[in-house]
Amino acid sequence: MGKKLFQNKYGYFTEDGREYVITSPKTPKPWANAISNGDYSTIISQTGGGFSWRTSATENRITRTFQDTIKDDWGKYIYIRDEATKDYWSATWKPVCKESDFYEVRHGIGYSVIKSRDNNIATTMKIFVVPDNPLEIWELEIENTDTKERQLNLFTYFEWALGDAPDINREFHKLFIDTKYNVKMNGLTAEKCMWSMENSRGQAGNTNWPYVAFHSCSETPIAYDTDKENFIGMYSSEEHPKAMDNSKLTCKTGRYGDAIGALQVTVNLEPGEKKKIVFTLGCADSMEHADYLANRYNNIDESENAFNEVNKMWDKYLNTENINTPDNGMNIMTNIWLKYQALSCRIWGRTGYYQVNGGYGFRDQLQDSLIYLENNPEGTKDRLRIHASQQKNDGSVTHWWRPISKKGQVSRCSDDFLWLPCITIAYLKETNDFDFMDEEITYLDGGEGSIYEHCKKSINRSFAMFSPRGIPLMGAHDWNDGLSGIGIDMKGESFWVGEFLYYILSDFISIAQEKEDKNFVEKCKDICELLRTNINKYGWDGKWYLQATQDNGEKVGAKYNEQGFIYLNPQIWAVISGIADNDRAKKCMDSVSKYLLKDYGALLLFPEYSTPDEKIGYITRYAPGLRENGGVYTHAATWAVRAYAMLGDADKAYEAYRKICPPNRSNDIDTYMGEPYVTPGNSDGPTSPYYGRGSWTWFTGSAQWLHRVAVQWILGIRPNYNELIIDPCIPKEWNGFTYTRKLQDDIYMIEVDNSAHVSKGVKEIIVDGVKVESNKIATFGDKKEHVVKVIMG
Repeated sequence: MGKKLFQNKYGYFTEDGREYVITSPKTPKPWANAISNGDYSTIISQTGGGFSWRTSATENRITRTFQDTIKDDWGKYIYIRDEATKDYWSATWKPVCKESDFYEVRHGIGYSVIKSRDNNIATTMKIFVVPDNPLEIWELEIENTDTKERQLNLFTYFEWALGDAPDINREFHKLFIDTKYNVKMNGLTAEKCMWSMENSRGQAGNTNWPYVAFHSCSETPIAYDTDKENFIGMYSSEEHPKAMDNSKLTCKTGRYGDAIGALQVTVNLEPGEKKKIVFTLGCADSMEHADYLANRYNNIDESENAFNEVNKMWDKYLNTENINTPDNGMNIMTNIWLKYQALSCRIWGRTGYYQVNGGYGFRDQLQDSLIYLENNPEGTKDRLRIHASQQKNDGSVTHWWRPISKKGQVSRCSDDFLWLPCITIAYLKETNDFDFMDEEITYLDGGEGSIYEHCKKSINRSFAMFSPRGIPLMGAHDWNDGLSGIGIDMKGESFWVGEFLYYILSDFISIAQEKEDKNFVEKCKDICELLRTNINKYGWDGKWYLQATQDNGEKVGAKYNEQGFIYLNPQIWAVISGIADNDRAKKCMDSVSKYLLKDYGALLLFPEYSTPDEKIGYITRYAPGLRENGGVYTHAATWAVRAYAMLGDADKAYEAYRKICPPNRSNDIDTYMGEPYVTPGNSDGPTSPYYGRGSWTWFTGSAQWLHRVAVQWILGIRPNYNELIIDPCIPKEWNGFTYTRKLQDDIYMIEVDNSAHVSKGVKEIIVDGVKVESNKIATFGDKKEHVVKVIMG
């Protein structure tokens, strides 16, 4: 069976770390899997709850759900009925909620497998999304473990949404859905003659939904239904549906019901006999496309082939980089789950169980795209192109936008546009692909410019948003969206933005020099000096840096503030940016250790706000200790790891990392409540009655950053244009570690020997048998494997 890693009373990781096995459906909160192929996506919880969408979970929802993570009772289900006894149950725990003889959920990379055993019938349901096609497969294996023949009927059930979500006016939306039974595909189709998108005359809600949804089966159904009232019955429920009292479904379709998808299939099994049945659910481009997809995948062999392709697809993303350290939690998360979370949920699906989104955030997906760099840098490059196209000629950008309607919100915040040069720099350090800087991208309001020019416009826009004191203005907010009241009159300042800009300019100067842009080089140098002087003059508060000043000049994050007297970001970015000298860098991080680094990671601020303050923003409207208001906001907590490592404080860096590494929360799982295999958006702070509770899992930008700080700042291996820097900052107890990664088509197999048991310091590096004179290895560019031996001391 293999070793069970990080086992708790609800589940464990398999020995290879690629599956999380849930042994009870009654986890503290829904523990889900977000599965996507980059276009079509589904999410499923350990009870069978969940929903599906194509391209956008808000503009193009396929199946219906409403957020209720307490009941977790919206899903896509298979009922099983024994025809001799009329007893029935479901292949997933919901909706019937029968106490099974055996129940197990395996969330894997690109799939989930739910096993149960009831009434001497064992079922294994595997759910996955087909690569490169807009459909999901439910592959059900059903086995008769009884000593007698069993006659069973299977009933699928879910509600169609078809378009905008949430469809809060269900009584209106249901009037436009048309369902049919399609003999050729052994299943149902569903179309909708109304969508909120604009038609050719600019009218919203006066155009057809342009897809065809379908639900089909490898077996010929004996009956079907598309009306919720027929299936559930008036005043009944999914737990006890009317359909289970009738021998067959009604075979009604059309436009006059409340649209569902339900197929009924008969299965007869001899003692010991097994049978596989495939159900598909998809969203096709046309009726012909639906026929093709349904008929192609209504086949056991084709389903198994598709699942093999899922594994191959994910191997491509997971296997180009591998760490092996004494910390199993770090290994599992870095090698597998953080990559999967960032790609499948954040970049492709853009929706989680606790936050349904579907759009693109300018800063959000740019940061997430860093996860591609070790496995497919073209993915980062594509995101840079897409986001550059959301920039106007004045350097402003779209804060967020919808992928189908293209509607979005113009950004008034002070950091969005700066992430374009920031992520471009990271891409160049990884690839050394300076030709990309000449690629032309169209501006949102017309004309085009090179990527270099797009980055310059972002930086110049920031230059134009300075206060008279030479500090960047806050605007609507900075990275911390909750600081929404500080700078709405365009007078409040953000010291964090100043640090962030300084960080970007420190690297962008060399790029401008490469482009021989001498005037801009000098301008960037002048601004760097201005920022260093002014942030240290006006932003230093004695033992730490201020977060901001309000429009009226009041300080935020100052020692005299009764609430919120220290913020995390300006301290850690003073170190990350290099704007603080050694003395101040140490002092501000000592303050982080004293006030902010708690049991479950670094708090975003301290002490929390207890009453709303509109001059600060909506951050003060959260309950004390909740999310940004004195909680651990995981995204920023990852940056704290880097800051400690940059100061050479391995103990604190590892402590700050270990406390936010999800498997480590397995020891207090009823306190944590969240899935221990993905990062949460936040954990409750000390003043919350639920101190340590993880919340808003899956859909958080912290996944990519937790991966990045583990590899680049604890293991200390990071690319720098045409070289690889090796500078570990590890617990001195470690004997060493190994790290293998692809870089510019070379493979580097790095073995770090820490027999000296130091936390920092490289004594010797030998590359392919040849000693090098520094801790920087020049890249070979020969597409070969290279053995790197590192001795710490």
